[in-house]
Amino acid sequence: MTKRPVGNAGKVYKKYTEEFRRDAIRMIGTEGLTTAEVGRRLGVNSNLLRKWRQTYGKKSETPAAQSDLEAELRRRRDENRRLLMEREILKNQRPSLRPKRTERSVHSGSS
Repeated sequence: MTKRPVGNAGKVYKKYTEEFRRDAIRMIGTEGLTTAEVGRRLGVNSNLLRKWRQTYGKKSETPAAQSDLEAELRRRRDENRRLLMEREILKNQRPSLRPKRTERSVHSGSS
């Protein structure tokens, strides 16, 4: 959360991170607290929490969508791990693929 001046009045507004906003909305949903209670605990206006709830609340992120995202993330991490391993193998193989100075190519034009 950072403060920065916005507008001509010289007022300083707090800018909250998306993670902070989502965590605040989770407090309302999982702990069963009202927006006013969460607002008091976090020092955030309850009207702002209601706005965040519309944006980041249940409508935008359902449990099924969340589990789909987690499955996709897991699949991509597995793929990334496999590709890194393949890259490492190929990187270590390179020097052995080069012909030695004493070896001659079978397909070269000269005999």
